[in-house]
Amino acid sequence: MIEKPSKLQPALLGGLVLGLGSVIPIVSYGNLCCCGWGIVGGALAAYLLIRRSPVLPISKGDGASAGAQAGVAGSLIYLIIGVPLSLLQWNSLIAQLEQRGDTLPDAATREMMTQIVATVRDHPVLIALAVWLIFAIVGIGVSALGGLIGVAIFEKRKGQQYPPEAPPSDAGFPPGYAPPGPPAGGPQHPGEAPYGASEPPTY
Repeated sequence: MIEKPSKLQPALLGGLVLGLGSVIPIVSYGNLCCCGWGIVGGALAAYLLIRRSPVLPISKGDGASAGAQAGVAGSLIYLIIGVPLSLLQWNSLIAQLEQRGDTLPDAATREMMTQIVATVRDHPVLIALAVWLIFAIVGIGVSALGGLIGVAIFEKRKGQQYPPEAPPSDAGFPPGYAPPGPPAGGPQHPGEAPYGASEPPTY
């Protein structure tokens, strides 16, 4: 029996696109457009899964599952690479927040920004992990949506059944049996002797 291929390799490759696309500077801006790297990673996972299954069609559920697994892989890559990079740039982030706080016209809003900056400065690891958790939840959901989109675009065998239905057989004969051919000796016409006889029978 033919089984559907494993989703592991497509999910890893899709997660690689999501994770690296989200941590590389400038490239990561693609997530500002509807979490673009999540959509791309999930769709890529679905596409690769379809390519690895030349016989069995891939369902929308399979595509969503592969996309969600790509989201998990991408979030782990972000945890390993993105969180340390964020911590290395933490002082720069705090300086940017302070500059923006100084430009606020309202005193109450500036005070609120000052409290936010103090919290960010005092708890960098906790805040970085919280940001990662939000990224993981959103990334998994968006990647699953990307998997659905990938199946809708790349799967051309929608509704196809496996194994394929056998063609209808001739009436009166079970499947696998052909109707009998003419008997040996050639066709018999009215008035001719029966097969194997030299003269017509007399009654």
